[in-house]
Amino acid sequence: MSEELMVEAPAESWHSGLSDEYRGNESLSQIPDLNTLAKSYLDAQQYAGGSIRIPGEDASTDDWTAFNSKLTAKVPTLLNLPTDEDEARAAMYSRLGRPESADGYQVDGADPDFLSWAHDNGLSNAQVKAWQENTQEQGKKLDEDTDQQMQEANDLLKKEWGHAYDERLSQAKNAVLAYADAETQSFLLESGLANNPNMIKLMAQIGATLTEDESAGLQSGNRFTLSPNEALDRISEVRRNREHPYNLAGHPQHNMEVEKMESLYSQAYPEAS
Repeated sequence: MSEELMVEAPAESWHSGLSDEYRGNESLSQIPDLNTLAKSYLDAQQYAGGSIRIPGEDASTDDWTAFNSKLTAKVPTLLNLPTDEDEARAAMYSRLGRPESADGYQVDGADPDFLSWAHDNGLSNAQVKAWQENTQEQGKKLDEDTDQQMQEANDLLKKEWGHAYDERLSQAKNAVLAYADAETQSFLLESGLANNPNMIKLMAQIGATLTEDESAGLQSGNRFTLSPNEALDRISEVRRNREHPYNLAGHPQHNMEVEKMESLYSQAYPEAS
């Protein structure tokens, strides 16, 4: 028998048992055997059983309630908002981390009015905590900057005023207390002008014009202390005046004027005293 006669005829395809209506279907042609067909059918049934059908336009409230219940069970993280606008907003804020009331924010020392505002506007606990931490950090930095500005102003004025520093600073404070109301004083502090050397010098000049009655009860200070420049001017005046007791060794007030001159030199050169 020849080899050509020994070749087996191909097995009949399972598609041959289908009616003409289905035998030529392209989708079925991709399925090689009945087992694969059965598996595809069972998978489709299982998928259909686990799917959730969206209710139609004429669905009842019960249908929608059942749908929402199944949907929430299937997707726990899904945010299912109520139809009422206020309730929907509250539900959304709650899911985003807002506590039930303003008292529920886990922060210490926060302004109750701010917490109430934060709750009304849907801020989460994490957002309020971040705000508080940022505010405290900014406040700390502001205090540090203010202290630095104050120190720089003091160093400059001490160098310029020398021994007259305490008196001039007292005069500046007197001017503020005498002429600035509480609102103006707050503005000077908040704006940083209270630590501005030029502003302090201006206030000192104003304070120096106050009478004893106007200064009563305000900052007290030595009213005879001079700045280095003022002391140098006095020294020059005395030295130019040949009739001054300081320049006349036999004058009865010579020794007293010498002591005054020593005091002037001490004020003119405070770093050496």
